[in-house]
Amino acid sequence: MDFYLKLNFRIIGDHREDNWAVLQHNNMVLCLFQGHIDNNLLNFRGGDIESIYREGVDAGRTFSKQAHIEHDGSWSAEIIDPDGNLIYFNTFPDERDKYVKEGSLIER
Repeated sequence: MDFYLKLNFRIIGDHREDNWAVLQHNNMVLCLFQGHIDNNLLNFRGGDIESIYREGVDAGRTFSKQAHIEHDGSWSAEIIDPDGNLIYFNTFPDERDKYVKEGSLIER
């Protein structure tokens, strides 16, 4: 956490008691997880996961997990990039609603 804070990221979702946090630097949002994931993972938050999934499939991409609603009400989908990293698209209902309404999640 200190590494990113010294790069001028700020905490916008503090869940350190559960070993995760959401940080932001200008228009970048980064989710950090400790002990939740076994392999490298890039987590893209927000947006319309259904649309991302549909556009990927239309472009010939194969997802390891199709777009679906998680037990916590969030939407997610997963795909493996050419370097073998898991790409996890995830958005909670309030994030998705804000994105669809405003076209952005970033606080300015």
